[in-house]
Amino acid sequence: MGKVDVENSKRITRRTNGNNPYSPLFMERMTPKAKWYFFMRAKVLPAQRDAEVNPRAKATRDIWVDSPLIKEMATELGADIVGIAKYTPSIMYQDAKILEHKSVIVFGKAMKYDLMVDIGAESQEEVHRAYFELDELGVRLSQRIGAMGFEARTHPNSGDFPLPAYGYLAGLGEVAKHGSLVSPVLGSSFRLSAVSTEMPLEADGPSDYGMDELCTKCGICERFCPGQAIMPEKREKAGIVRWHVDSDKCQPFFSRLYGCKICLSVCPLTARAPELRANYKKMSKSIKEAKNADGMIKMINDKDSLNLENFDKIPYDPNDFGGEFIQEAREKQDREGRDIEDSPIIYKPEE
Repeated sequence: MGKVDVENSKRITRRTNGNNPYSPLFMERMTPKAKWYFFMRAKVLPAQRDAEVNPRAKATRDIWVDSPLIKEMATELGADIVGIAKYTPSIMYQDAKILEHKSVIVFGKAMKYDLMVDIGAESQEEVHRAYFELDELGVRLSQRIGAMGFEARTHPNSGDFPLPAYGYLAGLGEVAKHGSLVSPVLGSSFRLSAVSTEMPLEADGPSDYGMDELCTKCGICERFCPGQAIMPEKREKAGIVRWHVDSDKCQPFFSRLYGCKICLSVCPLTARAPELRANYKKMSKSIKEAKNADGMIKMINDKDSLNLENFDKIPYDPNDFGGEFIQEAREKQDREGRDIEDSPIIYKPEE
């Protein structure tokens, strides 16, 4: 995706999954540790996402305007990759408040590849572990920048803008055909977060890693997507010509398969990351054996007994906002005395 024209980019509508009929299933099957991560991310850390600005530091705050220093700080806090992008109001969700910020510090944290590709509850837990550590890292970094005298805000996966786009703008990788950022260092086995700030940092800008050319020729993620959600050609979306994933086709399998991640698991770009080449060789054997999406689903089901056939009994219509299934879940919560407003059913779950 090396040369992407973002000049005509437009703010996009945020997709929420809270009323999706599969969301309760997605939440209920979380491990206790995953639920703990999710609670921390949904209820505790958001209150700290906006840093308190130290008024006494404003007179001398320019001494902190140092991109290498801020990157080093993010790395010390636990980031595996860090880049800086220009704050771009046109690349944000429509419901997000535009701030007087100048820079976006984007950082990623690796997931354990063997857990990511092992579709199941442990795989879902690993995703939430990475996101929790990123959210906590973001809060700590934004608070440090606030102490330097600058406004700063943490942007988790449910923040103000699409993280893969800013990861691309920060030079951390390229957005592949499956819609996720791929890093030359971490492959597809990582997650992102960011901190925006009024601090005027030097932006890294996008880099061409030669991945886009490979995506154009490769069709593995298309072939193995169980929902056939990955488009074979780029389309113009929100003023940008880019790869496109049909979210409505993706969502049912995303929820059925603990966040799925099949497209990321089979992506051969992962083999470019030096530390993941041996792991991808093992995956390539599964790709050869499974042949396509149906074969991969069968392989997963045989291994982990996901009992996928029962999920087909739940009707899926993206236009009915959950219908009877959501109402049934709400009535169950009423009987159990739980607060609907705190329900994960109406929260915006990520992977």
